[in-house]
Amino acid sequence: MKKTNNNAHLQTKVEAGEGLKIPVIDLSLTDENGGKGFYLTEPEILRNSILELIFEPEELASLVIVKPNPDGDSLDPLKNLKFPDGNPRRVAFSSGKNVYYAGAELSKKLLEPFKTQIDHACRYGSLLVSSCIEGAHLLDSREDGLPLRVKIVNFESRNREEREEAASYRTGDCHGKISPRLATKLGWTDSRPLQFRFCWMDKWTEADCHAPAISFLAKGTFLPDAELTDAEGYDLIVDRSSVKGIAKDKIEELLPCGDYQFPRAILGNRGNARVQRYENS
Repeated sequence: MKKTNNNAHLQTKVEAGEGLKIPVIDLSLTDENGGKGFYLTEPEILRNSILELIFEPEELASLVIVKPNPDGDSLDPLKNLKFPDGNPRRVAFSSGKNVYYAGAELSKKLLEPFKTQIDHACRYGSLLVSSCIEGAHLLDSREDGLPLRVKIVNFESRNREEREEAASYRTGDCHGKISPRLATKLGWTDSRPLQFRFCWMDKWTEADCHAPAISFLAKGTFLPDAELTDAEGYDLIVDRSSVKGIAKDKIEELLPCGDYQFPRAILGNRGNARVQRYENS
């Protein structure tokens, strides 16, 4: 990795055909005077991520990845962190060993899906930056006039009727159904399940669509099934166990089971299931 003090490299960019290029600050690096960190390496490139599709490119400019020093002995390795361009940033979310910092305005927007439980930004922030290998799409009814039709169920509901409804759609823990037509658009190729990432932002609400009043992320698997989706007028059957970022004690109120229309939503295919050998140890 190359070190640089050129502040122009401190801006995240979206480049067509390449993806999201995010500057990286590696705190394990030192300069010729022994100063710790604050040196930019080559940008990290994210391809087909939810993050790239949520915002306009200029909104993401302040985003920076900070890599803490794994060998450091500090109890608070990110304390008093300063950025070479002098612009203040705050922690927005984390993914693995990467901590994502952003300017105050962008940070607030990035925390929108986690506003009922901010600590979920550490647990599920990776959903924003997961590379959807088979492709990620912003499904926009302004282009085709067709909002995404979604049935939300809960296989572990305390309500017997809701449990029975979920059973009728054969959902389970983080598992739902998808229209084969929509799955094909996501790069699905056969009868096997696919691993998905989903994002809804309440800023996309429109008056003529019954959409959730709160932003959220979701993950899990979908199995293409035309009889349970197209035949009943749905594009997706989502089990609420897939939803992340909403506190459990508030999800019943904020995202009740039922039928929804999403005028816009982001849906990505992280990978199609494959047959492979597996050995238990």
